[in-house]
Amino acid sequence: MKPVIVGITGNEKEIPTMSGMYYDAVSRHLSEGVKVAGGVPIILPLGTPDLAKSYVDMIDKLILSGGQNVDPRFYGESKATDCDDYNLERDEFEFALVKEALAQKKPIFAVCRGMQLLNVALGGTLNQKVDNHWQSEYQGTHHEVTIVKNSRVSHLIENGSKINSIHRQSVKDLAPSLKVTARDPRDGTIEAYEGKHGAPLLGLQWHPELLLDRMDNQNQKLFNYLVQEL
Repeated sequence: MKPVIVGITGNEKEIPTMSGMYYDAVSRHLSEGVKVAGGVPIILPLGTPDLAKSYVDMIDKLILSGGQNVDPRFYGESKATDCDDYNLERDEFEFALVKEALAQKKPIFAVCRGMQLLNVALGGTLNQKVDNHWQSEYQGTHHEVTIVKNSRVSHLIENGSKINSIHRQSVKDLAPSLKVTARDPRDGTIEAYEGKHGAPLLGLQWHPELLLDRMDNQNQKLFNYLVQEL
């Protein structure tokens, strides 16, 4: 059988800080989740929008990884916080990847920032600041999640499961082509969505790749679904 090639968007990191040395970087846990599910991960380094078609031609499925906030100009707002964690070049490149993946009808699995960017790409908006959604450590969990019955996520993650929370922004107005499949029971924050009418789109506000070592193995099921079914 032809292997399933999963492209994972990369970020840009200066290592060490203030050194002027920049590296293509992405959490290796995303690649591990794909490999365990039987897929072949490849990292898509930050590039220009004109490269999007070539990259999407190469892959079967796309993961939009976490990282910076999405520039609010893309959903018609001005910056309303003091945060400077933005990367316009990355936004423009990933919007181009989304556009091309949609045109080629290739599945998109969007994580944290990726979930927010995909929502904006489809016509949604974001809350530029949310409280009590940034846990102090990257490892471990932060709160429970309420899952919508009969959604795709409901077959993979148990209602009431604990998830992590490493984000300072969130989905506000959901894009018309998406539907909510999970929320934070504390304040209603959208924690997962999927494409309407069976469209192969799945967005998660939490980082399932950082929970792959949990005994219940639920988050690996998300990667299995991406590689084998989405």
